[in-house]
Amino acid sequence: MNDALPAETVENGHNGKTVPKPRTSGRKKKALPRAVSSKTIPWTFPNRTLEEAIQIPKAIDEVHGGNPMAAADLAKAVGFNLANDWRFKFLLRAANQYGLVSGSGEKAVVTLVRIGEDIIAPSDPSLRKRALLEAFHNVDEFKRVDQFYGSKRLPEDEFFKNTLIREIKIPRDRVDTFAAVFRKNIAYLTSFDARPGVSMQQLEGRRDGETPASDKDSTLVEGPQVRKFLDTCFVMMPFGQWFDRYYQEIYVPAIREAGLEPVRADELFTTGSVVEQIWEQISKSKVLLADLSDRNANVFYELGLAHAAKKPVVFSAAKTDDVPFDLRHLRVIIYDVREPNWATKLTRHISDYLKNTKTDPDKSIPQPFRSHLLVRAEPPQQPESLPRM
Repeated sequence: MNDALPAETVENGHNGKTVPKPRTSGRKKKALPRAVSSKTIPWTFPNRTLEEAIQIPKAIDEVHGGNPMAAADLAKAVGFNLANDWRFKFLLRAANQYGLVSGSGEKAVVTLVRIGEDIIAPSDPSLRKRALLEAFHNVDEFKRVDQFYGSKRLPEDEFFKNTLIREIKIPRDRVDTFAAVFRKNIAYLTSFDARPGVSMQQLEGRRDGETPASDKDSTLVEGPQVRKFLDTCFVMMPFGQWFDRYYQEIYVPAIREAGLEPVRADELFTTGSVVEQIWEQISKSKVLLADLSDRNANVFYELGLAHAAKKPVVFSAAKTDDVPFDLRHLRVIIYDVREPNWATKLTRHISDYLKNTKTDPDKSIPQPFRSHLLVRAEPPQQPESLPRM
């Protein structure tokens, strides 16, 4: 007896009876499409600013003489332990997206390319300006937004972000990052006068030549200076009429003579808390300058942040008693305004000290904070909200 069931029937497991087999069309059922999430789509724009990304070509130039560099060595050169640190990977990825280098990934050999060379070692200032703008426009979304607004002032965040979502098609969950990076890039380019027809006054919503309302009573405040150098020197000093004059007439020329761009706390225009902005500038600066005259509390607070960041600091003071005893072994310039030509001497000394500190920074860092390899703290696990590589 043949126990096989007919092809069109199946056995019911409950009572042993046979029932008709459900008929099918013979075609496989199509799977429903999964909802598309921006989390599964690679980022098409950098989540690091152009200023941050420039750390990569600068390290290749300074540490390896501009020659191709293994990612593992490059990571250490910019302050990370490992090449698979997600912060380094994002920084390297951004440098590639801006077109500063070629080669991305933790096992890559990273090569400096023309735009990166023109930014870090230009033959004239105009070449750097063109290269900065070209790097910015290498990111298609940045270029489209820049062309959309032109020389107009960017609107407030709510309207700006709505435009980014509707006109530029930036994903809603990425628009905050895009807006923040874009604004910082615009400010950076404008500080170098790298955007034709757009001035720093326009960026701040003022007509050219107009003085900020908060500064109209001061005869010492000058308009925003066009940047010349990539490396900055953050100046920690008291504010006030005479100190403001010292800054404009002595410190600024001396710092620029040393090949650095001067920055002081009252020149910061970005949003956010003052302490955050000061910490950011201290972290960015190649060398810092602190005038300890009158033992100003704000100056000493900023100095503590600088030492915590392991940054080299050159000191100046109107008298030796203003310098704490445990800092007197470091580079300190004592000036006396009663001496003939004191301003000229101070300018020369500051410039010389800054140049020497750039060459040998350890001598301007207190011993407990010195380190030949300033490696950043170990990062936490990569947050899910950060871009996929």
